[in-house]
Amino acid sequence: MPLIILCGLPCSGKTLRATSIARALESEIAVFNAHTKKNPFDPNVIIINEESLNADRNLSYKDANSEKIHRANLLSGVERLLTRDTFVILDSLNYIKGFRYQLHCVAKGLGTSQHTVYCVATNDNARTWNTLKSHYPSDVFDSLLGRLEEPDARNRWDSPLLTLMPEDELPASFVHNMVHASVQQAPSQSIALKPLAETNYLHEMDLTLKAISDAVLEASRSGFMSGGELKVPGTDVRVLVPSKGVSVSEMGRLRRLYATNLNRLTIKIERGKIADGFVEYINQNLR
Repeated sequence: MPLIILCGLPCSGKTLRATSIARALESEIAVFNAHTKKNPFDPNVIIINEESLNADRNLSYKDANSEKIHRANLLSGVERLLTRDTFVILDSLNYIKGFRYQLHCVAKGLGTSQHTVYCVATNDNARTWNTLKSHYPSDVFDSLLGRLEEPDARNRWDSPLLTLMPEDELPASFVHNMVHASVQQAPSQSIALKPLAETNYLHEMDLTLKAISDAVLEASRSGFMSGGELKVPGTDVRVLVPSKGVSVSEMGRLRRLYATNLNRLTIKIERGKIADGFVEYINQNLR
């Protein structure tokens, strides 16, 4: 079943939206089953958030290391609970695009869709709601305000994207279409995971990343037209070459970071998807 990712500032109404989406899903499923005389559709609807993980918000975001551990726990929860029989709603800040990309990879690897719901709020409104609810200490809250990397529907990992203001009603079509698409969805062979041995998987991943890195560096050294779209091995997604060129250290850093992100996943992504994702990662982070 789909993964639904809530995103937004702290105290922007994400938990209220998550609860609303969960109820709407359960209602739509009941309506569907009322009109179906056989093979009832009976998935679970689960919300993952700080409360479900017994995590203290203040401690989870008090420093970079605590936040890193908390994101790993959220990711682990999604990997554990997201199945063909379970809708998972991730109700957390999810403000880092790299983390949303990891979630996108998990959903894609499991052969299901992912939807992003952006809860929009002004800094002042969020601060007021935080004061009323006493969710975060003021210093933690203020540091979180400046970290939001807004979702962009042009990014594969943020699309489809539903943007909602606090006063907006949840569109009925959002849940209706999701439920009916889930009923009809068949496993996609193009994104099915291949059973690879651990050593083979790491070797294949390293070869894929190295081939792309070498192609980008060679193009940069040979004076490839800046701002052009470079074709690299293993993918049809093109690298957008920056005007300043690409250094060996920059390319090495991105390769290491991307490999680290993949290694954190408990599922294995097939080689073609690794290549697609690495190019998208390069385009987002190589400016």
